[in-house]
Amino acid sequence: MSSLYVDETGNPAAPSIIFIHGIGVSGWMWKPQLDSLSDFHCLNVDLSGHGKSHQVKWVSMADTAHHIATIIQTRATNGRAHVVGLSLGGHMALELLEHHSNVLDHAVISGVADGPMSNQMWLKPQTMLMSFLLKQKWLMKIQAKSQHLSPVLQSSLLESLDALSTQAYRDIWKEAINFRISPVLQQVNTPTLIVAGSKEPDLMKRSVDKISKLMPNAQGRFASGLGHSWNLEAPDLFSAMIRAWITGAPLPSTLQTTQTVIATS
Repeated sequence: MSSLYVDETGNPAAPSIIFIHGIGVSGWMWKPQLDSLSDFHCLNVDLSGHGKSHQVKWVSMADTAHHIATIIQTRATNGRAHVVGLSLGGHMALELLEHHSNVLDHAVISGVADGPMSNQMWLKPQTMLMSFLLKQKWLMKIQAKSQHLSPVLQSSLLESLDALSTQAYRDIWKEAINFRISPVLQQVNTPTLIVAGSKEPDLMKRSVDKISKLMPNAQGRFASGLGHSWNLEAPDLFSAMIRAWITGAPLPSTLQTTQTVIATS
């Protein structure tokens, strides 16, 4: 049994969705989606070093994917789940697709980057500095207010940053800056939706196009005018997109195709 904390909500008899959050936050970031998709069986994970799993040592993305696969096998309906991941959670979903696709039904992945990232000589000192600054109460409060979250979610963000393992933050970034999309995904038939906000960096937008072309059963879309954490900026759209993708319904018409966005970037 995995030692990661899991918040289990919704209808336990329905198909399962497992939600995987980004770096520096925890499962609270999915609250709008959990509310909208409460007719599903929802498994909301706190990753190693984060939230209520903050005392669990982060080892690697592959190790964490193994733990999540165990959660799916032991707690999801019929041992399978749809996976939804954003940012670090999106990279974790890609790890699951590469190594544990047998437990996945559909995947929705937002805000991932096929590295290596540019300016690598500066990334290590920046990561060290950020891991220190993220623990400063004044900066934590500024960050919470800048994201235009509700007072409840602002409080959740502050709690997440306070609980965050500094070592986990640094170790995750060491992996993330060199993350590369595995060619193994060419053989993975899991229906996969790769998305990003249209305001995200070009590297992430190019990654949407690359992955959607690499995988045999994938599509790419962009959320117009939105940024990295667009599940909170436009929660109704994000939730509607998840529901459409995993049920086989048409995707929301407001989502742009990769051809439209890449051509104008």
